[in-house]
Amino acid sequence: MAESRESQHSLLPEEDLVNARPARSWNPLGRSESPSLDYHHIPSPSRTFSNEVFRDVGLGITNPSGETLPAGRSRRDSVSSADSQADTPGFLKTPETPAIPHSPNCPSHKTILQRRLSWVPITVLILAFYATVFSGIYLIIAFWKPRWDIINNKQALAPSTANLLCAFFAKTIELAYVTICVAFLGQVLSRRALTRDSRGISIADMSMRAWIMQPGSMIVHWETLRYSGLTILGTIALVATFVAMLYTTAAEALVSPTLLMGPHEDRVLTGTVRSSFANTFYIASVCQTPIPLEMDPVDRNTTCLQIEHAGSAYHNYQQWITEWSDLVQGDNRTSENLYQRRKPSGSIWDNTTIIGSWIEVKNTEKLSSKHGRMINNITMAMPHGGIPGAVIDAKNNIQQPKGTSGEGKFNLEAMVPSPAVNVLCVGMNKSELSPIVYSEWPDSDDFNATSWMNSPSEIILRTPSWRNSTVVDDIFSFGEKYNRRPPIFGKLPEVNNTILNITSTWPEESIFLLGKPSVSHPPYVMCSIRAKLTGLCSTRYNTTTTSARLTSHCEDPNNKYQYSVDHPEFIEGKWEGDWKNIASTWASSLSLGAGITNGAASNARLLMQMMPSYDESSNTYSLSQHFPSIGEALAVMAGSTLILSTQETPFVQNWNYTVYENILPDPVYQYFKASVQVIGYASGGTERWQGVFYVILVFCFITSLICFGFMILEARGHQITDFTEPQNLFALAMNSPHSARLQGACGGGPVGRQLKERWFIGMEEDDAHYYIRAKADGKSAYGSGQSTAYRAVEQMELDDGSLKPVSPAVNEFRRVSKRGSFLAKFY
Repeated sequence: MAESRESQHSLLPEEDLVNARPARSWNPLGRSESPSLDYHHIPSPSRTFSNEVFRDVGLGITNPSGETLPAGRSRRDSVSSADSQADTPGFLKTPETPAIPHSPNCPSHKTILQRRLSWVPITVLILAFYATVFSGIYLIIAFWKPRWDIINNKQALAPSTANLLCAFFAKTIELAYVTICVAFLGQVLSRRALTRDSRGISIADMSMRAWIMQPGSMIVHWETLRYSGLTILGTIALVATFVAMLYTTAAEALVSPTLLMGPHEDRVLTGTVRSSFANTFYIASVCQTPIPLEMDPVDRNTTCLQIEHAGSAYHNYQQWITEWSDLVQGDNRTSENLYQRRKPSGSIWDNTTIIGSWIEVKNTEKLSSKHGRMINNITMAMPHGGIPGAVIDAKNNIQQPKGTSGEGKFNLEAMVPSPAVNVLCVGMNKSELSPIVYSEWPDSDDFNATSWMNSPSEIILRTPSWRNSTVVDDIFSFGEKYNRRPPIFGKLPEVNNTILNITSTWPEESIFLLGKPSVSHPPYVMCSIRAKLTGLCSTRYNTTTTSARLTSHCEDPNNKYQYSVDHPEFIEGKWEGDWKNIASTWASSLSLGAGITNGAASNARLLMQMMPSYDESSNTYSLSQHFPSIGEALAVMAGSTLILSTQETPFVQNWNYTVYENILPDPVYQYFKASVQVIGYASGGTERWQGVFYVILVFCFITSLICFGFMILEARGHQITDFTEPQNLFALAMNSPHSARLQGACGGGPVGRQLKERWFIGMEEDDAHYYIRAKADGKSAYGSGQSTAYRAVEQMELDDGSLKPVSPAVNEFRRVSKRGSFLAKFY
């Protein structure tokens, strides 16, 4: 045996070992001038020692001179001399180190199959259950889009707290998800490497865990994607990678409570009623003025109401005129179609914008062509003024806007009638007006312009008389056939002046205006102005924390909240006589009657410049593309009276109470149908494009379920050693023989085809030693012992021919490497 060893390896004499020098000198502390500070030479690793030699090192072997090396000392110890020990500094002296056995076999101290109730399997199962259940809950919430509305003005959690909790649970789901996905990959790859006749694993496969834990590694080490990315397991790993990267973002977008507009909900709301529509006595009584009633018992309320009319009407009119100016600035043009022209607008309470609608539109050009004169027939609808009061009523339990976040914003559409005003203006000449102008009558010398408005001449008949007919009786519905008397004006107005007739007796429901434009066509214009409640509209009310918007929604066939849809008994065209009293005060406050004394008011001048465009070739009139018409302007100015006339009035067409002057001593409640859409905290995302994150939530649940199912059904609660973990892989590789399949990879790492080389984990059953080998290296990497091609007996044959029982480690390895499970066939 000794000869065999000596034939294989020649040991250097002791004196040669002492004088030996390394082929390349290297001193980490710097090159020294003293030879005694050089490191001892270690024989080149190219020399191969047999197992027997390694087992004898340090146990007493002889050199060629016959001297025996002392047991327990390595060959390096024999190199040292007394002189070198004396010359070497103490901190560089090499202590005596016991010899390390270089046997390639490393019996495993522990089994690779862990107990079900041990720490790792229990922890992984708990995390898999947590990730699966909570990712499913988050997925349901994202699709269900529940609302976290405030109930009875009480909120369990502050919005910031709810968002924080949602982010916290999303992060814990993400962490649990990453853990179980990495554990799943480790279990699948380790079982594949251990299973007999499987296709093994590659270095690219083992790098998949890094994709999930370090997504940037896919860019740095892109070659691994080439070999493993298109496999089934690689696809699962890629999905898990993107889910792990984006899950918190997806949860924030689709699950975290955010302010969203809720669905439209049909509700029955209620509001207070105090008086009938356009009740001038009630409106004047609630007008706010610092003057006490005792100081001016007769005109206090009327004065206050005139100031309110003037302020609101001029404010709304000026806003509308400014919008027109901005529209046509730079010679721009608008449409001749009234529906497409600037809508009537205004504001109340300084923070609520009012938008009206043009309804029952008549074509000015066609009417003018039919009657041979200028006809400007405009009807405008405004929203019901009682809706804002109903919204803030505590009985309706509608949360009001608060803060700056937009919380409490809502949209409401009410099924209530809307007030509307009609302005009909007709062009006439002097002779056509003579029958209804007092100064043109015979014996009209007593005309007094100063007293005319309050004390008209006694000659004017107060009782029904149809003597003073006109050429426009059919247009205005004057005469006995219509049971309606025409107005009587004191005189013809001067250019750019207007005069009024507001003294007509009941049942007249209109006030009249007569003016003389600055253009020749038409020479004069007479307008009637009247109001009604229309069922062609609904009222919309939208509010935010800083402003509100009250609009009318009219003549829409798809509007199920249009009042006439649910109330077929509604009478359209029932003009309200009470509004004439409101309009009289309104017109006087705007100086529309100042022309009786040639007052030349600015408002009248602007109105007389807004005549429809005249076409001489066809003798027709049409709406101008550069400025509004007189009918549009008068309707916009009168819009404020409509809002005022419907505040605290019925939400139906008729007055159903019998009280003095139609004013209730105490307010009563009336109900109306409405659709309410409230903004509140809800899940589901704020933008349509955020729907792409549903993919992340879906795949998170699916892959979590796959991992959880694998741990229960395939692993059955047992975890095997994850050989893809760095510490386990390092220990396995260090105790495995080298392989030519990784030739040259020790410095720069594996590249190219080395990444897809298939590897197996085998066992030397003689010593219960695990090792890793390449498939191309054969069944066993060692010259003796059993490999994965185990025997199916429960005993092992010893060298002397006797038998011994199989160890638990070997038996466990045999059991694990069987292809007994359902999924093992895919390994």
